[in-house]
Amino acid sequence: TKLQPDWLVVDHYALDQRWETALRPNFQQLMVIDDLADRPHQCDLLLDQNLGRQPQDYTSLVSAHCKVLVGPQYTLLRPEFAALRAYSLQRRQQPVFKQVLISMGGVDQPNVTGQVLQALKGCTLPQDCRISVVMGLQAPWLQQVQAQAQDMPRPTEVLVNISDMAQHMADSDLAIGAAGSTSWERCCLGLPTLIVVLADNQRAIAEALQCAGAAKTLDTASAVPMICEVLSVLIDNPHALHDMSIAAARIVDGLGTAHLVSHLSALENS
Repeated sequence: TKLQPDWLVVDHYALDQRWETALRPNFQQLMVIDDLADRPHQCDLLLDQNLGRQPQDYTSLVSAHCKVLVGPQYTLLRPEFAALRAYSLQRRQQPVFKQVLISMGGVDQPNVTGQVLQALKGCTLPQDCRISVVMGLQAPWLQQVQAQAQDMPRPTEVLVNISDMAQHMADSDLAIGAAGSTSWERCCLGLPTLIVVLADNQRAIAEALQCAGAAKTLDTASAVPMICEVLSVLIDNPHALHDMSIAAARIVDGLGTAHLVSHLSALENS
């Protein structure tokens, strides 16, 4: 049986109008997820979730009939983030600095996690501060990081392949992590973040979040030793954490999927 879906949704940097035009007989309407604005598309709806993106960035890349949705308000998050948003924002009304969450992605090939732990070892953290590190089971430096955690001056746990990331974010007071799509998860929960830029394509997101007041940015992994300098300001002034939390929560409300579906339905019925 020939497939003929009402909507085909694609998300791949290698796809452009050539592939989309060739596949046109096999679907009713096409939605493209992009965040580069660097190639033409032949689609009915285009979604770019990046902060600071403008619809006109795609004017010359899509046809006049294409609906363009831009900005983190359309971020597609798992429902548990919206479900935990109220709890997470409520506990930040009285800002404290007790729980730090480190997450550099599941693989972390360059072992920035280890660099961050080494830097934190030299920081003056509150006596009751705890550190949680999240890694994937296939992370090549997992065993080394686990050994490093045992040698930290503050209690440090290494969590592997967890399924409740939203809860850990909601329970944390500061995240140290990479840019990318997880940035919008942290924003939904109002989690202040110290972002380490791991690749050039993360820099724009990191800078936009810093400009919005939702994060502090270290522009390369080589800047990790400066973490203590940044943290000392946040530890001495918890209200700075509160301000970052409010700024982050303004960016993403966790209902992006519902917002998107309403547009898909409207286009399907038009």
